Amino acid sequence: SFYGRLVGQMTAAIQEENQTMLAQVNHSVDSYLRTIMKLSDSLYYDVIKNADLSTESIHNELNLLYDNNRDCVSNIALFSRQGELIDTFPAARLKTGLDVTAEDWFTDTLERTENLHFTTPHVQYIFDSDENQYTWVITMTRAVEITKGVSAEQGILLIDITYGSLKQLLDSITMGNHGYLYLVSPGGQLIYHPQMQLIDAGQMQENFRAAAGYRDGNCRESYQGEIRDVTVKSVGYTGWKLVGVVPAETLRDNYSQLLLFALFIVSFSIFLLVFVNLRLSEWITAPMKKLRAQ
Repeated sequence: SFYGRLVGQMTAAIQEENQTMLAQVNHSVDSYLRTIMKLSDSLYYDVIKNADLSTESIHNELNLLYDNNRDCVSNIALFSRQGELIDTFPAARLKTGLDVTAEDWFTDTLERTENLHFTTPHVQYIFDSDENQYTWVITMTRAVEITKGVSAEQGILLIDITYGSLKQLLDSITMGNHGYLYLVSPGGQLIYHPQMQLIDAGQMQENFRAAAGYRDGNCRESYQGEIRDVTVKSVGYTGWKLVGVVPAETLRDNYSQLLLFALFIVSFSIFLLVFVNLRLSEWITAPMKKLRAQ
């Protein structure tokens, strides 16, 4: 009973600790993404909406906002509904022969104009730039209204988020000695994993597609013959999910220490009871022995 209580309390403490850690990581990722969302709001409401693009250029404004956010932004671009590149910074032009209107992010943005859209990590392939030729990015897009003279038309604002800055944020997080966390999209695409390269190469597998359907909180899963405790936390607006994984073997190691502690307490209690019993027996029988000796 004593051991069972200790195990229950330790399990609850570990789960609560994992939830607290994921809440802190979630706050950091959410703040990171909100920085990008605030940038997109500034670009749209302070720059694009106030400019007549038939006579004005917003290139200097793009340059200024890029310089203020260059640690987490790779490219900023504005497209017309027809896929024409209106302006961009720091990239100068699109890749030759690329039709952006055929891209999923372009059509999704026009179909759901009220949403912000985030892609999974990918090598930047839209812009022809020696500097950003092999940069890993997450692309955020939103529908905007472009003014040209007396008419207004729909366009798309694109921001390439530098993946390395998000990866660096998550690389610094650990879940105990053998635990780890990863990030998965609502559609079951892996966004971040500490062993991302091994998974891409097919040398390691992860249960991220199933985890995309998990609800926030704690659960236990069996994957490839291993029992694991899983903690899930959704990331704000994106629908991404932070998933913390702790192998049950790690918990069993802790339980073994608890078992040894419980055995020590029980053994000490038995020894104490035997000692007290012997002393008590001696105290009771001593007068009788004396009486018999007389």
